[in-house]
Amino acid sequence: MGSTIPTDTRPQATGDDPVCRRDPPTLITVSQLAEAVGEDLQRCVEEARCRLYREAQGRSEFVIAGYPEDLGRLRNLLVPLKALDRVRERLEEDLAGVAAPDGLPQLRAEVYQKTEVAEELPVAEGTTVLVSREFTFDAAHNLPRYHGKCERLHGHTYKLRVTVEAPLDTWSGMAFDFHDLKKTVRERVVKVLDHRYVNEVIPNPSAEYVAIWAWERLSDLPLQEIQVWETPTSFVTYHGPPASRS
Repeated sequence: MGSTIPTDTRPQATGDDPVCRRDPPTLITVSQLAEAVGEDLQRCVEEARCRLYREAQGRSEFVIAGYPEDLGRLRNLLVPLKALDRVRERLEEDLAGVAAPDGLPQLRAEVYQKTEVAEELPVAEGTTVLVSREFTFDAAHNLPRYHGKCERLHGHTYKLRVTVEAPLDTWSGMAFDFHDLKKTVRERVVKVLDHRYVNEVIPNPSAEYVAIWAWERLSDLPLQEIQVWETPTSFVTYHGPPASRS
């Protein structure tokens, strides 16, 4: 860590030292710190108004001294420095201990987990709700009937949004179970296309045809809309064949 780090286990009380502006500071011990990351740690410690000391009894151990708010600032400065992840994690552990020395309060299920509905919310008869789930998958394709750069093999991180419309069950408060929608779409669409050459599944795999293909695979669901993104700003929306919209 270099000669700039004092050999001591705690700061000395000096009036101009921000660490010693009140007593006592929080001391955090860090073991086996690599020399290569010493300068980065020293810089962050000083910027956070903390202090770094080498243990007198063990040259492989260091003590970071500071008050909780300053140590919290130090923790934030360390986030982008992956080589100091272990130091950041130790700071987080110790700061949690300072904030809640007896551990976080435990919520009692019998008090906070309701088992009955105290009052029904009035809902008009026949109310329906649109329920959506979003998915992503990576795949490659090319457009054989397109003249331009997309006729060449390339890939996308596709985003798929499937929306169903279902009547609201006023007893459960649900219209369509998110879990059921996720399971069905993943099995029938996402797992089929993920990390595939889509042309092997859909002969002319434009975003439009991917949406139509997905609709056909999910046609037993109460579908209202399927959207397919090829990029964050380019997507198509399909509301099903004309007969389904009449």
